[in-house]
Amino acid sequence: KMFPCLLSAALLLTPSLSLDWGRARPLRTDPHRLSPVRVRVSPLRLQVADDPPDDGGGGEAEEGLPDAESEGIADFRAQLMRQMGGGGGGGGGSADAPLSDRERLMRSVETAALADAPAPGRMLLANPAKFCSRNPFARPVKDLGRFGLDGPVSPDEMPPDLTAQMLPVLLLLEHGEGGSSAVLLERRTGALMGDIDIDSFGCVAIAPLWLGGTQRQNALSALHSVEGLEGAAPLRDGLWLGGWEAARPRVADSSLAAARFKFFLGATTWAAGQLEAEVAAGAWIVVEGSPELVLKERLDGSGARRAKPVWAEVLSALGEPGRTAYEAVYGSGD
Repeated sequence: KMFPCLLSAALLLTPSLSLDWGRARPLRTDPHRLSPVRVRVSPLRLQVADDPPDDGGGGEAEEGLPDAESEGIADFRAQLMRQMGGGGGGGGGSADAPLSDRERLMRSVETAALADAPAPGRMLLANPAKFCSRNPFARPVKDLGRFGLDGPVSPDEMPPDLTAQMLPVLLLLEHGEGGSSAVLLERRTGALMGDIDIDSFGCVAIAPLWLGGTQRQNALSALHSVEGLEGAAPLRDGLWLGGWEAARPRVADSSLAAARFKFFLGATTWAAGQLEAEVAAGAWIVVEGSPELVLKERLDGSGARRAKPVWAEVLSALGEPGRTAYEAVYGSGD
C-alpha cells in the first residue's frame, strides 16, 4: 500500500513515498491512486551528467520497427515535448506569435545578489575554502555525507566542472527558530517522474526526479514559478512550493509548461541554530537568486549536461562578490 524507494549505496532504504505537494512533511498515501512502484535511485555522488555525445548522427528512425510503429513513437515523443514546452501549438509560428511558457522561462533574466542571512527561497552555495579544506578544524560542516560527499572536495584531482558539481547548492524551504530545511539543486536520483506513478505524473514522465536530501525521505515536493495554484505555498517572489494536483490537468493539456516545475525527493535539514553557526563560520555563501536561475533546465532529454553546474552559474551571475570563490575552482583565467 506504500511503494518503497530503494536508494543504492549513499542512501537508506525508504519505507514509503507520500505525495506531499505543500511543505515537506509526511502525508497519508491513497492506495487506490498509487500503483506499487520500486524506484531504484543511483548513488548521490555518482550522478554526474555526461557531455552530449558527438556522434554526428541525425534523427534516424527507430531501427527494426515498422513505419507505423516508428511514427507512433515519434508522435508520442512530440506530445511529451509539447507538454514540457507548454502553451500548446505546433512548430513554426510567426515572430509576433506569443511566447510559450518554456520560451518565456528560457528568455528570462538570471540574476543573483548576496543576501545578509538565510531565509526561505534563498540559496546556499558551498564555500570552497571550507568544503575543500583537508584541515578538519577548518571545516565547520562536519557531516558532509548529507550532501553526497565522502570527504572534502579535492579540486586538484578533478576537472573544474566536476568540482563545481560536487560543491553543494541548496534552496532553503524553511528557516526559523526550530531549524531549517532545504533541497539540493544538483543531485540526481537517476529516476524520472514517470518511474514514480504514471497516472499522477504521466504528463511529466520524462522530467527528472531530483534528490532534495537524505532526510524526510517520505516527502516529494514540487517547486515551481506558477502563481495562483491552489495548495501552493509561497517561498519568495516568483517561487512556490506545492500545488501539483491543481497544475496537473493544465500541464496535461499543454496550457502550462512542465519546464516550470522541478520535483524533489526528500530534504536536507539543520537543527535549531545549526545553519546560522555554519554561515557565521563561512561555510555557506547566501544568495538571493532569481526564479529563472533556480528552475533553469540544465540537462537535455538524455541526461547530458547543456549548461555550467548550478554552483558556477550562480557565482557567475553574482559577479564580483563571487569572484574569489569562483576562481578557487576555475582559476583566474576562466
